[in-house]
Amino acid sequence: MARDELIRLSRGVYCLLIRLGRERSIKPRRGVSWLLPEGYYIYTGSALGRSSTSLEMRLERHLRVDKKTFWHIDRLLDGSAKVVKVFYAETTAKLECDLNQKISTLLQAKPVKGFGSSDCKYGCIGHLLYLHQTTGDPSESIRKAYYELGLQYKEQCWLEVK
Repeated sequence: MARDELIRLSRGVYCLLIRLGRERSIKPRRGVSWLLPEGYYIYTGSALGRSSTSLEMRLERHLRVDKKTFWHIDRLLDGSAKVVKVFYAETTAKLECDLNQKISTLLQAKPVKGFGSSDCKYGCIGHLLYLHQTTGDPSESIRKAYYELGLQYKEQCWLEVK
């Protein structure tokens, strides 16, 4: 993502469409682990701060390979997982959970329990969704979720979805 495309953004909500090329075990801390099968995932996040916690800085961070591991998503994106597309919209509202739940319903996706939602106050099972159906591009459902929440999304493609 070109920095000049995002520089005017400051706060918002985003989704990363991710392709995991092989099964992967992630252990963020003692007693917690996830065994993630190969396939497609959608991670939903928000960036409602300024400066280093702004939308443009958060997206740039997720797309960098060399970074300090801080969030659950950092552990997934440090290996065989690749970001395929990014969807984002400007908002100051806390819509991360609403967007995550709407996408989960539209795609009949399975949330990965506890992934990316350890501080969630709205009862989300997880903010990483596993897509059971690996055929077709889930982009239209993601777009629909943004639209139904009244968000004007933008998207950026990195890899071809198969």
